[in-house]
Amino acid sequence: MADKNEKKPNFIVRICKRCAKFFKDVVGEMKKVSWTPKSELAKNTRLVLATVVIIGAVIAVFDLCSSKILISIAGLIGY
Repeated sequence: MADKNEKKPNFIVRICKRCAKFFKDVVGEMKKVSWTPKSELAKNTRLVLATVVIIGAVIAVFDLCSSKILISIAGLIGY
């Protein structure tokens, strides 16, 4: 059994030790990561950006058409 007079470190010291262990573990895990080559990363980035632009344009066209249709219907009803 531990000696009753033995004190455990204060709160700040315990937190700092936990943080240090956490960041040491993070560095160890980051060394294990298989990083994507720069050329493939650039290609995938362009693909994602192009997809976002295309889908944004499709949504904008759909929104414009549906709003025109609803305004026309409201005009026929008299609103």
